[in-house]
Amino acid sequence: MRIMPALPPLLALATACVSSAPLTDHGPDYWSPQELVCEDRVYSPTLGTVQFFKQGFELAPPVMELGSPDVLVLRFDDLQPNPEQLSYTIMHCDAHWQPSDLMTNQYINGSPTDYVDPAEQSRMTLQPFIEYTLTFPNEFMRPAIAGNYLLKVYRNNDPDDLLLTRRFLVFEQRLDVQARIQASRDVERRDIAQQLDLVVRHPGVTVRDPFSDISVTVLQNMRWDDARTGFRPKFMRDNELVYDFPKEGLFLGGSEWRTYDLKNTRYVTIEVRTIARSPDGLLEVFLLPDQKRNIRVYVQEPDLNGKLYVRNDEMDGDPLGADYTWVDFTLPLDAPVASGDIYVYGGLTDFQCKKEFRMVWTPAEKAYTLRAKVKQGFVNYCYAYLPPGATVPDLTTIEGSHFQTENDYLVLVYVKDYALRCDRLLGVRFVNSRQ
Repeated sequence: MRIMPALPPLLALATACVSSAPLTDHGPDYWSPQELVCEDRVYSPTLGTVQFFKQGFELAPPVMELGSPDVLVLRFDDLQPNPEQLSYTIMHCDAHWQPSDLMTNQYINGSPTDYVDPAEQSRMTLQPFIEYTLTFPNEFMRPAIAGNYLLKVYRNNDPDDLLLTRRFLVFEQRLDVQARIQASRDVERRDIAQQLDLVVRHPGVTVRDPFSDISVTVLQNMRWDDARTGFRPKFMRDNELVYDFPKEGLFLGGSEWRTYDLKNTRYVTIEVRTIARSPDGLLEVFLLPDQKRNIRVYVQEPDLNGKLYVRNDEMDGDPLGADYTWVDFTLPLDAPVASGDIYVYGGLTDFQCKKEFRMVWTPAEKAYTLRAKVKQGFVNYCYAYLPPGATVPDLTTIEGSHFQTENDYLVLVYVKDYALRCDRLLGVRFVNSRQ
């Protein structure tokens, strides 16, 4: 029988989310005491490589159907040597990622809190680390209704002593969502942009006011920092809402993601210049200099749409045997950008402009450079430009944009439930720009 932690006080359960602070020149800092923000966030500087995916499909996003046998896996490393007793809980949020007006027992079946399984020690790695793994839902806790959820991991049975938060989605497929990607009607953007066309059918679901009761969110490559909202139907007929090429669904196609393959450190791949031993004993990987691609023609290359696939082929793919290495990135330019910063960006940075991945202009090399610690595997990345005061990075200033680029899109349709006073996720559609 599992001994459950003491229930947190009512005040802790009622912790409200605050708006995410704008990124500074060096990205968001870690702070204490922590303020909960309803987004993917790491609150401890010793954590590394947080992954959240569907069990059996490491590259699949954390999206599950209510009542299905789907299981999500949260996996993360701690580079400090001492294991800790960690707990977790979940929070139901509305369509705009603010806490719902629900009691905990309305959206959780089972215990409102539970313990994370004990950590495991890394195996035969130059960088020692401990790894925590959590599978959810489980016999102790399951979501009870569809919607947006925030998974919170914290220390010492104290919900305010946060370690990390991660978004996940629970849906019921009660709506028929028809979506496709086509060329933009804007002639000037036809060669660089991708346009979503959308139709939502809701037979059997009562919608009093389609303009206020239905909310649509669209993600490109699971990038929450550039989530599109504010969709309004242009036509309504019977139980059908026609959005007809909404302006909110216009996305720049970008370019295929850059990659480097470090699943085996015994040899260099075509993206790697050399591998050496760094002064601290870790391996150091020097990538070949990358070129600016904003004026180049489209080149089709296989990628993972920005994801990080952790793997060490010499350890049969065991994540406990995947080591951390120093990776040196180099981006030659004629001159530094006039304002703003350049970041290495992708799944290795949680699709955020993090301060530890901010590049530095090196006049002697006439290039932006970065030395960062990354777990080995098959890694996608790009170079993001963050203008002063902006919260959404520009992925096209350095990388360029093409209509032909292969991208994944996720369409989320929420319906306001007046009885429960919350937003339920009743329609989900995955769309690929080439299918």
